[in-house]
Amino acid sequence: MASLRELQRSFAAALRDPGVDCPVIPAGRLDIYRGNRQHNFRGALELTFPVLHRRVGDEFFAQLAHHYQERFPSRSGDLHWAGRDFGEFLAVHLAGGDYAWLADLARLEWARQCSAVEAVAAPLGPDALAAFAPEQLEDVRFSLQPSLRLLESPFPVVSVWLANQSENAPPVDQSLGSERGMTLARADGVEVARLAPDLFSYLSALHGGATLGEAMVRAGLDGPRLTQVLGYSFGEQLVTGVSLAPGS
Repeated sequence: MASLRELQRSFAAALRDPGVDCPVIPAGRLDIYRGNRQHNFRGALELTFPVLHRRVGDEFFAQLAHHYQERFPSRSGDLHWAGRDFGEFLAVHLAGGDYAWLADLARLEWARQCSAVEAVAAPLGPDALAAFAPEQLEDVRFSLQPSLRLLESPFPVVSVWLANQSENAPPVDQSLGSERGMTLARADGVEVARLAPDLFSYLSALHGGATLGEAMVRAGLDGPRLTQVLGYSFGEQLVTGVSLAPGS
């Protein structure tokens, strides 16, 4: 007699492959389970990627969800994580075609979902820098909001996402070219915003552990522009901690 684990494995295999039988579930009932599995999986993706769903329509989205589920079946009872690999799947599945940009749109929407499940930490104001001598400032490291996600794309996917927050949004001109953006949890939801190239480089450097001086160099900031991006960092409540780099 098959063990419980063996029965569970045969049931899971039969759900994924109509050509596989399960000894304890009639074929007709298996079809119902398979249909529910596909419906729930697609529904989770529609909730996670609403703009992508809107731009491609029900039929094409259902096809993408089907192929994605075959390649990346959910292995968790929490369908929130079902879309984790959707952007990477689309990058391969749509490579070289007119819809290749959808992979980065999916990455943006997944970043938004990841931001949504992070806590909003207490922010610091610019007065936090007063604890350091002027000659120490270039060696200061910033801790940023845990929900901050940064995304760079050769396509205008941030503009696409922002435009599609209203019904019947027209297509965004793809000739607008590359964009950089961030997603960030706020008390009232998740913000999606475009970032200037130098601001993106600066925040990316800080996010990766660079000091203020290193981030300034990587982003090519002069003194006045550094003042502006520092103002943005504190004004948008991105900074949650400041400390000197070891050995400074």
